[in-house]
Amino acid sequence: MTGFVDLYTEGDTVLHRMDPRVKIFAVLMLTLLILMISSLVHLLILLAFIALLVALGRAPFSKVSLALRFVLRVMIMIVILWPIFDPSGTPVLATLGPVRITEPGVMRGITNAVRICCLATVWYVLMFTTPQRDLVRALVKLGVRFDFGLTLSIALRFLPTFSATVESIKDAQRARGMEFDKGSPLRRSRNYISVLIPTIISALRTADTLSLALQSRAYGARRHRTYLRELKMRASDGVALAVVVAAFVMPAVAKFFLKVPV
Repeated sequence: MTGFVDLYTEGDTVLHRMDPRVKIFAVLMLTLLILMISSLVHLLILLAFIALLVALGRAPFSKVSLALRFVLRVMIMIVILWPIFDPSGTPVLATLGPVRITEPGVMRGITNAVRICCLATVWYVLMFTTPQRDLVRALVKLGVRFDFGLTLSIALRFLPTFSATVESIKDAQRARGMEFDKGSPLRRSRNYISVLIPTIISALRTADTLSLALQSRAYGARRHRTYLRELKMRASDGVALAVVVAAFVMPAVAKFFLKVPV
């Protein structure tokens, strides 16, 4: 089975040097901006900007492809299923019994698929450029309890790990003759039980190993923790923070006060 996959990539880029609190705030602001935007063109522009941030972070292609593999599958499902369950609008492109595919439904499906890609990618920028210790420290400085911050950072880092584990288990089952793409939907669902059970066992083993690792480092021995390195805001962090706030405020004012479609 696949081992631990760390999304963080060592580097000395502008994003790596940025204060993690600023990066967390920027990701939250961009997330709200993504949810606020309804135009496909504007979402594509925002996706191109996020892709530029990924490039600036110099994350290797192998990690980027691993992180986005599951997201691409979700996007494909949204594009396919959204027009089926949202038949409103005209013109009608196709009709199959009670199912009606309309052009607005297709466009809404594509728009929401791009939105999902933006939401996932912007959080991956944070994970690519921020080590776990800095992420936890930033959350604690922002007022989050240390154990909550540690739990969140571990959960975010282990998502691609379990995705890779599922793929490894599926490859192992295919080598034993299991076919996941043939047969009736009920048979395919039953075949995935052979993937689900090993995945749960792997998750439990990982949790046990992680708990032992935390205990060996005396986690929780002291109520008040000390830190080797303190976080300090620099002038460049202030500029980045101002740019992020402006990037969110201007579209918000245009949409909610000036009634300009965004």
